Amino acid sequence: MLITATRQPRITSVAALLIAVAGALPLVAQSPDVNKLLREIKAADTDLLSVSEEDGRFLRVLAASSGAKHALEIGSAFGYSAIWIGLGLRETGGRLTTIEYDPARAKKAADAVRRAGLADIVTVISGDGFEKIPKVSGEFDFVFLDAWKKDYKRFFDLVFPRLAPRGLFLAHNVVNKQAEMRDFLAAINNNPALFTTIVTPSGEGMSVSYKKK
Repeated sequence: MLITATRQPRITSVAALLIAVAGALPLVAQSPDVNKLLREIKAADTDLLSVSEEDGRFLRVLAASSGAKHALEIGSAFGYSAIWIGLGLRETGGRLTTIEYDPARAKKAADAVRRAGLADIVTVISGDGFEKIPKVSGEFDFVFLDAWKKDYKRFFDLVFPRLAPRGLFLAHNVVNKQAEMRDFLAAINNNPALFTTIVTPSGEGMSVSYKKK
């Protein structure tokens, strides 16, 4: 069901539990240096391109608990969410490819990943996602979309055929910017191959879609 501005999505009990677990934990990444780095990225992000701390924790929980091995992020910004996902993938032995359109931001994201000690887990690619994604080989079992909102449906159409069975497709800002992506929201809610819910670790909202087969 497509959500509207006046009707908030219902949070499932499983999603609520994950949010409670993520939100109840103190800010513990892997080391004081990584915690400091995450704070630095947020402090320098004057355009508010990065996800919230709560959303970052939620991404880490889902990446780890889903057992993801081949993850894709569309929209790296400065590497904040990539670090959180990478921390989750460290527990699974997985790898993340993250794509950032702006070359200056991509450079900063790659530096942040290196400083976080995740260069062996996270690969940052600079360029247009529509051109770069087809060049990344294999299926994806975890996808996080946080790019230009009006392109969400195009990115979903491009990536969904490569989403592995039992894989997760997540998208950011689906509550606070839902007016810019109604075609995407309709697609994930009406696709019979998906279970979809909307959760709100922060007020921005994140869709979580599970591919049944």
